[in-house]
Amino acid sequence: MLVKIRKTLPYSVKMMLRFLRYPEERARFFRERILKKHQDERLSHGFQKQTESLIVFFVPGADRKTGNENVSGGIISLVSLCEETMKLENAHNAKTLMCTFPREYLLAKHINFENNVNLYRFEQVVGYFQNLKKIIIHLPDDSAVLFLPRLFKKETKWLRNIIEVHINIVNANILLMPSPEQIKNIESFATKTTMTAAHAKYCSLYFRKFYGLPLHKFSTWVSPEQYNFKEYICKKNTIVVSPDVNPEREKIMSLLRNCEGLEIIVLQGLTHTEYKETVSHAKWALTFGEGLDGYFVEPVFSGSIAFAVYNEDFFTEDFKDLPGIFPSYENLAENIIEDMHRYDNPQIFTDYQKKQFDLCAKYYSYKEYQDNIRQFYLGNYTFK
Repeated sequence: MLVKIRKTLPYSVKMMLRFLRYPEERARFFRERILKKHQDERLSHGFQKQTESLIVFFVPGADRKTGNENVSGGIISLVSLCEETMKLENAHNAKTLMCTFPREYLLAKHINFENNVNLYRFEQVVGYFQNLKKIIIHLPDDSAVLFLPRLFKKETKWLRNIIEVHINIVNANILLMPSPEQIKNIESFATKTTMTAAHAKYCSLYFRKFYGLPLHKFSTWVSPEQYNFKEYICKKNTIVVSPDVNPEREKIMSLLRNCEGLEIIVLQGLTHTEYKETVSHAKWALTFGEGLDGYFVEPVFSGSIAFAVYNEDFFTEDFKDLPGIFPSYENLAENIIEDMHRYDNPQIFTDYQKKQFDLCAKYYSYKEYQDNIRQFYLGNYTFK
């Protein structure tokens, strides 16, 4: 009976009960009270109330227990897309800002990687901009279907009063995308719905038809010129390893720990600047994640040889025969130590590393990334 009563209570009453019951809610209240004041000042100084066209990127909020930012490659990508969009006002004729996802813990700014993006709260945006005629909303793939249900009635009403509501789903990981059926709710609300892809593998006519949405390739912020490339002679006998959970992880980590003279560094708890510095000194890298991810590409652009298992959801076919790519974790476990010993020679290492570098550089170019974003705002989608 008590559970049923709680479900019928107004949202404001539910929040008050949480405030009284949980100490972290009280800490959140006082922390965010100051933060909101600063956000209000920044918004009023940086944006005109009479703005008619707005672009909004959403990112996850702060950690519930600590109030600190969560950092991932996906978040860095969203912030990068926001920064690049800010530079393209001549293409889209709109103002650009970033918000924490509705009803999540607030953040003022991401501080664990370099960026120039301040964060706002969506309810603040709704109360400030009252003359909008067009809005483009970029939603992360894994939380896109939660956006509309999270909105207050006031926020929903505000959006419905805007003439053009374009919602774009930022597909950074095909495995996290909502189903076509789930997307229909978004389509029924928006005047226009699109999808953008981070990887060439799932920016194809097949996925254009599967999701029934115009599809455009953004690519990602990762590109060679952002990294400190070190030659073999400057490298340490270190392997940097992604922190991903994987059923084969412990078996392979045990093999690495038994490899004499090899230093193992798990890439977690680092700022992105620290991460890039750590990776630049490593000869080797190993990802237990999607395969073609930051834990593979970033070390390659830093001069390392990277190891991964071929994942057909992310890798294109031309990666299949690339040195360092294994058909299975069983095959990786059987061969990784031997391959490291074989590659550990200045000339051989340089030759194999170049093959990895050149193929990754084929898909990750900063100039192309910038142009892809511009073409999106011009309406020139990869697959209309």
